[in-house]
Amino acid sequence: MKTIDDNDTIAKVLDGDYNAFEALVEKYQGRVYRHLRKMVKDAQLSEDLLQETFLNAYKGLAGFSGASSFSTWLFRIATNTALMFLRKQRPESVEYDDAIRNDLYYSRMSAPREFVQTPAEIMLSAEGRQKIEEAIESLPLLYRTVLVLRDVEGFSLEEVSQIVDTSVAAVKSRLHRARNAVREQLIDYYDEKRLASAKAL
Repeated sequence: MKTIDDNDTIAKVLDGDYNAFEALVEKYQGRVYRHLRKMVKDAQLSEDLLQETFLNAYKGLAGFSGASSFSTWLFRIATNTALMFLRKQRPESVEYDDAIRNDLYYSRMSAPREFVQTPAEIMLSAEGRQKIEEAIESLPLLYRTVLVLRDVEGFSLEEVSQIVDTSVAAVKSRLHRARNAVREQLIDYYDEKRLASAKAL
C-alpha cells in the first residue's frame, strides 16, 4: 500500500480540499495528544490543547515552508501551545534555572554499573514501565519535554531543537540531565528487584 506523503496532503488542503486536513489530524492526533499529556499531565486539558494545536496548524498551513518535516512543525506548534498555556496558568512549572536544577537533580551524572546491568525482563515488566513513567513525570517540564520528544517520539536532536526553539547543544544538555535523573530515581527500585530475584534462586 502506497504511503501518502504529508506534502501531497498539504498541497491538497491549500488547493481547497479542506477535508484532506482530516487525514493529517488522523495521522498525528495520537502522537500529539501523548506529547501534550506528558507536558500538562491532564487528560481534558490535553484534549483542549490538541484541538487548539490543529486549529493553529490549519490556520498557519500556508506558512509551512517545508524546511522541516510537517511532524516537526506540528510538534513545535503543540509545544508552544502547551507552554503558552502553562506560562499563563502555572508559571512555576515552566520557569527554572538550569544551574539550580543541576545542583538539585543531577549530582550523579553517570549511571552506576549496577543499574546498567539490570535484567531486561525487570525493566520491561509492567511494573518496571510504570516506574519509568513515574520517573519521567517527575522531571521539570522542559527536561521532560526533550526526553519525550527524543526517546519516545523518536525525533532527531536537530528536530527537537527546532520544536523547542533552542540550540542542539542545549537539547543535548537537557537530554543528558533528564536521562540521568530518570536513572537516579530508578536505582533503588531496580536494586530491590535484583535482590528479590537473587533470593528467589
